[in-house]
Order: sequence, then structure tokens, then C-alpha cells
Amino acid sequence: MREKSTEDYTLKQLAEHFNAVTIAELTPKTLVKFAQARHRAGAGAATVNMDISKLGTVLRHTASFLDFDLPDVIGKARPMLHHLRLIGAAGKRERRPTAGEIARIMAWAREYPEYTLPLADVIEINGQSGFRRGEIFRIEWRDLDEINRMVLVRDRKDPRNKVGNHEWVPLIGTSLDVIKRQPKADGEQRIFPFSPQTASKYFKMACDAKGIHDLRLHDLRHEATSALFEAGWGIAEVAGVTGHKDWRHLKRYTNLQPEDLAEKGKLLPFKKNRCANG
Repeated sequence: MREKSTEDYTLKQLAEHFNAVTIAELTPKTLVKFAQARHRAGAGAATVNMDISKLGTVLRHTASFLDFDLPDVIGKARPMLHHLRLIGAAGKRERRPTAGEIARIMAWAREYPEYTLPLADVIEINGQSGFRRGEIFRIEWRDLDEINRMVLVRDRKDPRNKVGNHEWVPLIGTSLDVIKRQPKADGEQRIFPFSPQTASKYFKMACDAKGIHDLRLHDLRHEATSALFEAGWGIAEVAGVTGHKDWRHLKRYTNLQPEDLAEKGKLLPFKKNRCANG
């Protein structure tokens, strides 16, 4: 089965951990061990919180389908999980890569050509067009519109519509050139036929090898979004690239500096009649 989304990955993690666990064996202690294992694997408190919530959803639907009552083991486990700081809310992340950091990661990718995933190309696209991690690895050659410099992202994330939300996305900067130089393999429809997890793994390997701390592949989406705002793009224009449906969500990826806004404000015309009429 092709990995298509974060939800697919979450369900896979739950299945691997709880496959041999019966309902009777599912206790708060069991969930604590699961959360600790996920942390050791590199998952943050917010990610583990989503894992636990998804497990609760699975249990509720299972109980409803089979028509029997289940104890609220998720609710009982949450106080301990919070106390141990194994779960928590996602904080606002403001990490942006520097030009030097990107150069060092690109250098690592050139140093290890045996890794078939074109990490440098993925970084170049995501740092400009701001795809979500899962999106870039599921776009297909049939989705590419070279003439208009766009690509169709199918089933794009939308809180109101999870299926069929196909959206044409403009390819910013050199993104189209990067796509066009990807090799085409017989029987493979995807432009980048790799899993998001593999990309994140190699990105972390590059960061560790080059001494780069607290940088994630998803931060490139943040970088692309912020760069578009800094280039003078409006909210609607940026949303047309990133796919955000709500300004509050888009704002999380945007670090506009007050001094930049103040400099831009020097160009704003002053209309005396507007003030007089107000």
C-alpha cells in the first residue's frame, strides 16, 4: 500500500505497536510504554498526542461497530502522559534554515550519491513551493502542467473535505526545472517515488552529520511561506501556493519582522482627505 498521508503513517505505527495487544491488556501503563517508545524514535509530544487521539478514535469506532462498551483507557492515561510530558500541544515553531545550513545539507547529499532519494532536489522544491511533506511524494507526471508552470496536488489537506480536494499549485522559482530533470522509470507514475519517512530520515542524517540542530524537513515549508510574504505577496496569493484555508493557520508559518513591516510602511501613501472624513 502506498503511503499517502500522515494519517496512514500514524495508523501504521499503532498497528505495529498494538497488533498483539488485546483490549484487556490495553491499560494506561501500556500507553505510557508506547509513548516512551515513540519518543525514543524521535516523535515529539504533539505527534504522540495525535497518535493517542487516533487510537481513541479507532477504539470508539470499533466499539460502536461491534456494539459493546469499552473502558475509557485513553482518558485515564492522559493525566499521566501529560505529567510525564509524553504528550502535549503543538507549539508555534519559528525555525527557519539559514543559507549556510541549506548549503551544508546540499553538500552532504552530494557526498553520499548512494542514497537514491534526490534530497537536494526535494529541498530545492520545498524551500520554494512549500509543499507538505506528503504532497511532493505523491504528485505524478500526469499532474504536471509545464506550459502554465503548475502541478495538480490531489486530495490536498482540507479540514472540511478530506477527499477530492484537488488543487492546482504554482511551481515557484526553479521548481519546474527540478521536476523536469527527474528520471522517469517504467511503471512508476510518481515524480518522486519515495516515502516521506525516508526523506525525513535522510534530512536528519544530513543535519546530524553537518552539526545542524533543531531543523526538520517540514521547516522548508515554513521557509517558503515566509519568503513569499517577505517578497511582498498577499495572503490570498501565498495561500494559493501553500494551500492554507485559514489565515490563522497560515500565520503559524510566517515570521514577519516588525522592522521589515516598518520599512515597507514608508511607501504607504498618506491621504489627508481619508483622515478628515474619518
